[in-house]
Amino acid sequence: MRLVRASAAASRIALITMSAALAASGCSISGGGNSGGGQLTVGIVPGIDNSPLMVGQQEGLFRDHGLNVVIQNFTSLKSEFQALRNGSVDIAAGDYADFFYEEATNMASLHLVADGYDAATGVMEVLTLPGSKITTPQGLKNRVVATPEPQLIKSFSSTGSYTSDIVPYSIETLATDSVLLSDGVPPASVKWRPTPAQDMIRELGSGQVSAILATEPYVVAAESQLGAVEVVDSVSGPTVSLPLSGYFSLASYADAHGSQLEQFQAALGSAQADAATGGPVQAMLPHFTGMSGQDAALETLGLFPTSLSVGQVQRVADLMYDAGVINSPLPMSRLVGG
Repeated sequence: MRLVRASAAASRIALITMSAALAASGCSISGGGNSGGGQLTVGIVPGIDNSPLMVGQQEGLFRDHGLNVVIQNFTSLKSEFQALRNGSVDIAAGDYADFFYEEATNMASLHLVADGYDAATGVMEVLTLPGSKITTPQGLKNRVVATPEPQLIKSFSSTGSYTSDIVPYSIETLATDSVLLSDGVPPASVKWRPTPAQDMIRELGSGQVSAILATEPYVVAAESQLGAVEVVDSVSGPTVSLPLSGYFSLASYADAHGSQLEQFQAALGSAQADAATGGPVQAMLPHFTGMSGQDAALETLGLFPTSLSVGQVQRVADLMYDAGVINSPLPMSRLVGG
């Protein structure tokens, strides 16, 4: 479900800050108790998208399904993915586009365990300043738009300079390019500028960029601090309810531990169902972010699927192929089996 949006920029920034602090601490959180089965270590970069995992652990859902789940926090998706590859974690949560890119470029052979988080209206937007001449998607042609820096998709040279104005390098640019194209705006006509997320609002306010492509909490922060206005909802038209992130294991791990992954899927599905009501996630956020309960109640959520729809997730891989992010189609049967 989508919760009512409010001007709670401070609480949203607190979520990012406190989650980053939690990740930086290298904290591991165990479900505890007698699992009656195996142990699973799950890597995350803490955020709203994987908060149902925390809910499930607090409610004992993994223990009830015979698992002892240990949650390992990371400061970046890159370090989390490396931990998955070297076996330090059994499951990793992250953006579909990044994990699919790693699979398609043979950096790892992956298994898609579960769907984690899908987009909802307003969680990803192109914003500009009030009074700007950019009032329609067409107004973005030849404009510089700040976007979050890439995580795993490589659109940067070895020196760190940006090398492509055409190929999307993130789930955000991938989705937005698709919407722009449907509006008759050639994606290559927009000049994406990779920028640290915490700097985008400042650069928009100072006029260094014409617009920003932001996700929560930065959408509401820009609206609150600058009165920013939406130009494009990146989750609309061809990207409505686009899957954003999921849970992955190595294919070799899935082959050897299929029953444990089935237990994890069942428990996570129950946690996602609880999260769909909003309340459990809101109640959990103060515990692992430090925000107040009142602020947590104002958070805008996307969708937490309770089961894996292969066709839905295939949309992301198809978008990547159509946009030239990957060189050949990536069928989901390769990642889920069958």
